Amino acid sequence: MSFSEWSAETTLAPVPMSSRTARHFVADWCITQGIIGDPVDTLLLLTAEVVTNAVLHGRSEVSLRLGRVGPRVRVGVGDENTRLPLRRETDPDALNGRGMALVEALADAHGVEVGDLGKTVWFDVTTSSSPVRPTARVSA
Repeated sequence: MSFSEWSAETTLAPVPMSSRTARHFVADWCITQGIIGDPVDTLLLLTAEVVTNAVLHGRSEVSLRLGRVGPRVRVGVGDENTRLPLRRETDPDALNGRGMALVEALADAHGVEVGDLGKTVWFDVTTSSSPVRPTARVSA
C-alpha cells in the first residue's frame, strides 16, 4: 500500500488547541469520504493523541495528512524533531502518557518515517467500505 499521494493536508500551530483543530479536520474529511461509525471515533482519538505528542515533543509546526486506499485510511503527523516516539509505562492515575499505547492497541498498522527535516508518525485504520467516489491519483 502506497501513500505517496495524500488526499488532504493541513499545517497546525505548535499549541495545545491544535489537537482539537486536527480532530475537526479529520471529522470533516471523513464526512467527504463517507466514513461513518466506529472507525471515525478511532481516527479522531488516535489523531488527537499523535498531534498532542507532536506539539509537546516536536516543538515545531505540525503537518497532518490523510490518505486512503480502499477501506484503509492512513493518518500521518509530522514535526521537525527526529527523535522517535516512545511507548512508556504510565501510572494508572496519570492524565497523559498513553498516546503510543493507544496507537499500538487500536491502529491496524503504524510506524514512523524519519527524514532529514523531521519525522512522520503514521497509523492506519480500516473502515467498512471503499471510498464513495474514487480518489484522484497523480502518477509520479
